[in-house]
Amino acid sequence: MNEEKMKILKMLEEGKISSAEALELLEALARLEGKDRPAKSGGRFLKMRVYESGSPEAKVNVNIPIAWSKFMAPFIEQKIGQKMRERGYEMDVEKIREAIEAGDAGKIIDINDGGNKVEISIE
Repeated sequence: MNEEKMKILKMLEEGKISSAEALELLEALARLEGKDRPAKSGGRFLKMRVYESGSPEAKVNVNIPIAWSKFMAPFIEQKIGQKMRERGYEMDVEKIREAIEAGDAGKIIDINDGGNKVEISIE
C-alpha cells in the first residue's frame, strides 16, 4: 500500500488534487487496509486520455486500477468531471460506474471535438 500512498502524495505535490482530496483518498486506502482487499481485477485499469489537436501524445494520461476506481469515483466526478464541463464536454459518470461494475474491457467514452480528443476505457 505504500506505493499507492506515494502516488496520492505525488498528485498532491503536483497540484493535481487538493489536500482535502488527498485526505479522502488516504482514508479510503486505510479502509481498504482494514478489510480484505478486493478481488484482483485481472490487472485491468480505467484509462483516461486527453489529446490536444495535432499532438500524438496524450496531454492527460491517467491509469487507475479497477479495484481503486470505486474509491476514486468521487474524485473522477468532482475534479475531472468539472474540468471536462469547463471545456464544454459532458461526461456520463453513471456510464463509467456501470462499466466498472460490469468489468468489461473496451472504450466507455470517446469524444472528438475540433481535433481534441478524450478517451476513457477499461483495459
